[in-house]
Amino acid sequence: MDVKQFYLSISGNYEEAVSRMMNDAFVKRMIDKFHASNSYNDIISSYENKDFATLFASCHSFKGVVGNLSFTSLFEIASILTEASRSGEVIDLDKEISVLKERYQLFLDSYNKYLL
Repeated sequence: MDVKQFYLSISGNYEEAVSRMMNDAFVKRMIDKFHASNSYNDIISSYENKDFATLFASCHSFKGVVGNLSFTSLFEIASILTEASRSGEVIDLDKEISVLKERYQLFLDSYNKYLL
């Protein structure tokens, strides 16, 4: 298990995460909880179902979690999605959702490589 290498691979901020959560073991536990959560799937399904009120809530929650974990690249796209979906109106976010999918896949690949 190499949490620092994991953070480097996903363009996260390891030092910030450790300073916020006090130690490597707690950071790893929180990463595992995020990995097990449905937060990403909630964003994708609400967008596919054109449920923009749920999309906003899901994006906002996801943004908070990835922000606390200092997953910088995921936080950036989550922030964009949160603001774009804030109104709850029908919008085209195909490009942004595509970026989210790419960055989340990088998270999964790195998780499997460094943290399993």
